[in-house]
Amino acid sequence: QGDGAPGGPMPAYPHLGYSTLPSTPDGVVLSGWWKRVLARIIDNIIIAIVALPLTFGPMRQAVSVMQDYIQQVMSAVDAGSSTMPTQPDGLTAPILQISLTMLVLYLVYEIAFLTLTGATLGKRVVGISVRLRDEPGPPPLVAVLTRTAVKQGGDIAGLVPVLGLFGSLFSLLDVLWPLWDPKKQAIHDKAAATNVVVGPQPKRMPKP
Repeated sequence: QGDGAPGGPMPAYPHLGYSTLPSTPDGVVLSGWWKRVLARIIDNIIIAIVALPLTFGPMRQAVSVMQDYIQQVMSAVDAGSSTMPTQPDGLTAPILQISLTMLVLYLVYEIAFLTLTGATLGKRVVGISVRLRDEPGPPPLVAVLTRTAVKQGGDIAGLVPVLGLFGSLFSLLDVLWPLWDPKKQAIHDKAAATNVVVGPQPKRMPKP
């Protein structure tokens, strides 16, 4: 149910039922959780494809390291050794390079699309977009930067060995938060005062 004042603007999608579906204060229906998850999966696939020319070398290096490690383990087993190789040598560098490349591309992708249109390609596919909770249109740059920084904060922390577990827990909590939040906001939405809604955003009108 919308939390705007009685007699306020009608929802953008009245056929969906203003009285039964959560909405913004001006009556735009909020996105469901599964659409948000599907949009993120699509965006991640797009980023992985775009990043492939930059990550192919490190991925090939990581595969080579793992092949050498498996060969060492098999040789130790065949020799009846009770001492196994503890971990692959040289795997950290290529994995870190891949992670950093993916992260930088995702940040550029998310910030650019949300600032310009309010929706990444994944969000467009599933028919949702991001806006300020109290104002239609693509969110301003400050809100997008805040939202993206909090959203990716867990992934950034995950690159630090000591903070990795806490970063992963935060990212999981952030993804799940809209399931029980009455305003359907993730933690990053609350930080930026945004909502993910059904439908596209109108173009931002130039200020007089």
